[in-house]
Amino acid sequence: MITCCAAAAMLVLSVTARQALAVDMEQLHDLTGGAVPVVTLEGHDTFSNEYVYSVKVINRTGDPIVADTLVVVLSSLQDPSGKDVLESIEVVNPAGTIHGRPYFMVPAGGMSELPSYRESLPVNVRLRSPNYVSFFPPSFRVHGLRHTASEELMDLIEELRRKGVLSEAEAYAAFQRLLRQ
Repeated sequence: MITCCAAAAMLVLSVTARQALAVDMEQLHDLTGGAVPVVTLEGHDTFSNEYVYSVKVINRTGDPIVADTLVVVLSSLQDPSGKDVLESIEVVNPAGTIHGRPYFMVPAGGMSELPSYRESLPVNVRLRSPNYVSFFPPSFRVHGLRHTASEELMDLIEELRRKGVLSEAEAYAAFQRLLRQ
C-alpha cells in the first residue's frame, strides 16, 4: 500500500525526471509534414469568448519521435479577411514561446517515444478573444526530435566496443560507415 507521502514523492520525482529529459527548444526540428497536427474544436464559452481546441499529432514519419521533445507551436491564427490576429488573442495555457510563438507540450502518456504511424494523446489549447475578434481554427507546426535507426546502431556499436566484442578500430570504421550514409 502506498502512503500519501510516498505517492507525492513519486509525483515530484516523475515531474523532475520529465524536466531533466527536456532539451533546449532551439534544438528541436520542424517535423511538420511528417508529423501532422489534428485540431478539433472542443468547446466555446460565449461569455468569455474562449475557445478550447484539442490538438493531437499523427506521426507519419518512418521514425519514432522522442516523446519528451514533442511540441506543437501555434503558427497562425487568421480572421475571416486572412489577417493574422495572433497578437490580439490571449493564449491561456502555453508551455512557453519559441521565436515569439506559443508552444504546447504534447503529453507523453508514459511512452518514451511516439511510434511511426501512431497518434499522440491530445493537448488542450485555450484561446481567448477579449475583443471578440472572430477567427478560423488555429494552425500549428510540430517540433521534436526523431529517433533514427542510425542512432540505435551507433549505440549498439558503442556497447559492443565497451564489451570487447569490437576493437577500437572496428568500432571507428563502423562509425565512419554510418556517418557517410
